[in-house]
Amino acid sequence: MHERLEEAGFKVTRRTVERDLQGFVEAGFSIVVDNSQEPYLWSWDAAAPALTLPVPSVSDALLLAMVRDYLGPMLPPQMLDALCPYLDRAVQVLDGAKANNTLASWRGKVHAINPNQTLIPPKIDPEINRVVSDALLAETQIEIIYDSMQSGKGKSINIHPHALIHRGQMSYLVGSCWDYKDMRRFAMHRVKDAKNLQLPMTKQADFKLDDYLAKGYGDFGDGGMRDLDLKVSPELAEYLNECKLSVDQTLTKMDDDQGWYRLRAKLADTPQLKWWILSQGSEVVVLDNPINAV
Repeated sequence: MHERLEEAGFKVTRRTVERDLQGFVEAGFSIVVDNSQEPYLWSWDAAAPALTLPVPSVSDALLLAMVRDYLGPMLPPQMLDALCPYLDRAVQVLDGAKANNTLASWRGKVHAINPNQTLIPPKIDPEINRVVSDALLAETQIEIIYDSMQSGKGKSINIHPHALIHRGQMSYLVGSCWDYKDMRRFAMHRVKDAKNLQLPMTKQADFKLDDYLAKGYGDFGDGGMRDLDLKVSPELAEYLNECKLSVDQTLTKMDDDQGWYRLRAKLADTPQLKWWILSQGSEVVVLDNPINAV
C-alpha cells in the first residue's frame, strides 16, 4: 500500500500508512494486524465478505471505457494497473446496458483516426516503460541502454527524465543527459534496458513541456521559427481556411486566372513542416526562400 501511494504521487511514510490502517481497524473495518514481528503485517480478514466494486452509471462507464481506449497509452502503467478492475467493470456495464440505453452504444459509434498512413507501432518493453514512468513520477535519474541510429547500439546513457511525448505511433522520452543542460529525445522502442538509479534528477528550471512543443521540438525542430509564404491552389486554400496552419494565418486571393491564394503564417520551422509542404506536390509553390524551403 505504501508503494502504491508513492506511485500515485502521495509522499507519506510507512508509519503514516500504519497509523491510518489502525484507524480503520478501530472504525470497524475487517482489517487484521499481526504485531508479533516488525514491521507489522496487515491483511484483510479472510472471514470477511469479499470487497465489491461500486457499479458505475452508464455515463460513468462510458467515460471510463473511453479513457482506456484513447488515454491509456499516456497514463502511467501503475495507474492503469490500479484502474483495471474499474475499467473492466465499466465495459461490462456498457455491454449489459446496450439493449435499453442508447448511450451504452456510443463507444461503438465514434472513433479517432490518424489522418496519415496507418503504421504499426513499434513494440516497447513493458518493464522498460514501467521503469521510465516510475522515474518520471518520482523525479529520479535513470540509466538506459540505447540503440541510436547515429551513434550505434548498446550505448549507456544517464538521463534526467523531464517528459514523455506520444507522437502518432511513436513514443519519446525527453530529458537531459549526465551534467548537460540541453534536452534530447529518445525513442522508447530503442531503449533496450532501463534502471532507476534512485538518485534525484536535476530539473532544468526553464523547461516547460508546452513551450517545448510550441517551438517545434516535438516535430524534430531546433526551436527556430519561420515566416511561411506560400502560393496555394484554390482547393488547398479552401481546406486551409477551415484547418489553419497557425492562428495568425492569412489567405489572400491572387490576381491570376487560376484563382490561387497567397498564404502567410508564422510557425515553428521543423522537418514536419517541410514534409507537409512536399506532400502537397503541385498544390503549393514556396515563395519564401524556395531553394532552402524543402
